[in-house]
Amino acid sequence: MDVIVHILRQDSPDGVSYRQTFKLPYEKGMNVTTVLQRIAARPVTVEGEEVAPVAYDSCCLEEVCGACSMRINGHVRQACSALVDNL
Repeated sequence: MDVIVHILRQDSPDGVSYRQTFKLPYEKGMNVTTVLQRIAARPVTVEGEEVAPVAYDSCCLEEVCGACSMRINGHVRQACSALVDNL
């Protein structure tokens, strides 16, 4: 089973946003932080284009600091506690 991830990106703070799609193997118990780490390690889109690694912030990875808060499926939540199985 694979996980398909659509990431809304932009190249600069005032740049136009665009979507990129990534596909990675499913891992039991993976959260969004794990997904972003896998994409950062191999930033290749489903079209086979090598792109810049995704930029995101994280700190404690324990649902304490809130540094990894982001919009996930239209809702603001912490990436460290957003389990792929629940999305």
